[in-house]
Amino acid sequence: MKVKLVSFAIFSVFLLVPTIAFAEGTGVGYGSITPGRLLTFAAGLIGLSSAVVAGIARTRPTSRFATGQWPVMSIVLSLFCVLLSAFHLAVTPSGFNTGNGRAGAILAIAIGLIGLTLAGMAWTHSLRNK
Repeated sequence: MKVKLVSFAIFSVFLLVPTIAFAEGTGVGYGSITPGRLLTFAAGLIGLSSAVVAGIARTRPTSRFATGQWPVMSIVLSLFCVLLSAFHLAVTPSGFNTGNGRAGAILAIAIGLIGLTLAGMAWTHSLRNK
C-alpha cells in the first residue's frame, strides 16, 4: 500500500511541476485557474480514472472490475480523454506559457494513452476468461 501511495505522490508531482513552471512566466497569476487549464485538468482526471479502473481490472481478474462493463467503460473514458485533449491542443491559438493549458493537454493525452493501453489489455483478458 505504501508503494502505491509513494508512486501516486511522485506521479502527482510530475503533473503539477510543469503547470507551475509554465505559469511563472506569464501574466497569468501563480495558481490561477484559466478555462484552458480547467479543461485539461478535467481531461487528465478522466484519463487518470480510466487508468486506475483498467489497472484494477488488469491486476485483479476475479474482481467485479474485471468482469462486465468496467473495461469497456475504461476504454470509452480513455478515448474521451485523448480526443478532448487533442481537440484542445489543436484549437488553442497561442503557445506555452500563456495559461491556455497546452502542456496539460499533452500530459492528458499521454495519461489517456496509458489508460487506453491498460483498458485494452483488461478487456482482452476479460474476453478470454468468458
